[in-house]
Amino acid sequence: MIYLDHAAATPLHPGVAEAMARVQAEAFANPSSLHAAGRRARAVLEAARERILAHLGAVSTGPHRDRLVFTSGATEANRLGILGVADAAIASGRSPGRFLFTARDHASIRSLAGGMADRGFEPFEVPLDASGVPMWAASIEPEIAGPAVGGRCEIAASTTVCGQTGVIDAFSPVESCSGEHLSGNPVVHADATQACGWLEFGERFAAKTVSVAPHKFGGPRGIGGLLVRRGMPLAAVTPGSQESGLRGGTEAVVLAEGFATAVELVAADRGREAARIALLRDAFERRVVASARRAGIAAEVIPAGGAPRAPHISTIAFPGLDRQAVVMAADLAGIACSTGTACASGSAEPSPAIVAMGFSRAIVAAAVRFSFGRTTHDHDADAAFDVIGRMLSAMAAAPRRTSGA
Repeated sequence: MIYLDHAAATPLHPGVAEAMARVQAEAFANPSSLHAAGRRARAVLEAARERILAHLGAVSTGPHRDRLVFTSGATEANRLGILGVADAAIASGRSPGRFLFTARDHASIRSLAGGMADRGFEPFEVPLDASGVPMWAASIEPEIAGPAVGGRCEIAASTTVCGQTGVIDAFSPVESCSGEHLSGNPVVHADATQACGWLEFGERFAAKTVSVAPHKFGGPRGIGGLLVRRGMPLAAVTPGSQESGLRGGTEAVVLAEGFATAVELVAADRGREAARIALLRDAFERRVVASARRAGIAAEVIPAGGAPRAPHISTIAFPGLDRQAVVMAADLAGIACSTGTACASGSAEPSPAIVAMGFSRAIVAAAVRFSFGRTTHDHDADAAFDVIGRMLSAMAAAPRRTSGA
C-alpha cells in the first residue's frame, strides 16, 4: 500500500513507540494515586506537559504561565477551547456576543453552532474567498478595532491549516485589529491540529486557546491538548478532579509521553521535512494534472494560484469523475487517499470548504485529497503517480462517467 492519507493519521514514529513502551513499564500507575508508584507516574505526566509547552511557544514558568490541558484528542480540545471559554465568560457576568467560524473548520467546531446558540451566542459563518482564506476583515474588522463593547464576549474559531485544502490562515486580520483586546472582542481559539507538524509556532498561534493532537505528526492516537494562554478563564466541559478541575478522567501517562516525544522529534527537523515534502507535493501535482488532462480530464489543484499552503496536503479535482469512485479505485489499486477529513469519511456530503470557495458542482463532486508525511518518499510518489495515471485513463474511458451534478 502507498499511504497518502497522512492528514487523517500518521504512522507511529519508532522513537515514540520506544518511549511509550519504556513509560508503560516504569510509570504505569494512576498519577492521582498518592503512593510512590503514583507519584512516579505524576512526575512523568508533568514532565511531558512541560516538554510540550516548551515547543508550543508557551510561557511555562512563573506566576503568569500558560497551561496545557490534556484531552482525548483535538475534537475534545476544540470543544473545551470554545465552550469552556463561553461558559466562563457567562459565569463572570459577560453577555454572549457572536460565535465566528468558517466552513474550513473541522466538524468538531462547526457542530458547536447549536450549543453556542443555546448559550445565547449568535453563530456567524465568516465567508471564504476563492482561495479558501477566511474574509475576517470584511466580516468583523469594524467591530473589533477597540475593546469589547458593553462586556460582550465574542469567540472566533480559526483553523490554522485547513484539513480539506491545506490553505493557511494566519488570522492576521483579527490579531492586527484587536491587538491587546484579544481577551475582549473576540477571544480567538486556534485549531492547530494540521499545523503543528509543519509550521513553526509563532505569532500565528497568539490565540487565547490552541488545540493540538499528536497523531497528525507521528504521535499516538487517543490524546490531544488545549494550550490555554495565561489569564484566560476557562470552565470545565467534562468536570472532574483531574487536569486542575478542567477535565475529568484518569490521565493517560503513556500517551502523554508519546505526545511529548512526538513534539520533540517533529520540532527537530520540521523545516527540512517541510521543504522536502513541499517539493514532492508540487511535483506530484504537476504530474497527476498532466496525466489526467492527457486522459481528457480537466484536473485542477484546489486552490489554484498562490494561496499559502501547508506542504503536506494536495487536493485535486477530476471533473467528470465522482470523488468517492476515485478513492475506491485508488484503494483497490493500493493507494490510500481520501475525499476529505477523516471525520467525514463515508459521507456523501462534499467538502464544506470547497463548497464555500465557490467552485462549480463538477469540481466539488470530484475533489480528492492526497496527503504526505515523513514516511513518504520520492519513490512512493513515483509509484502512486504511475498507478493513478493508469487508473484515470481507465476511468475516463469507461462508458459511464458521472456528470458532477
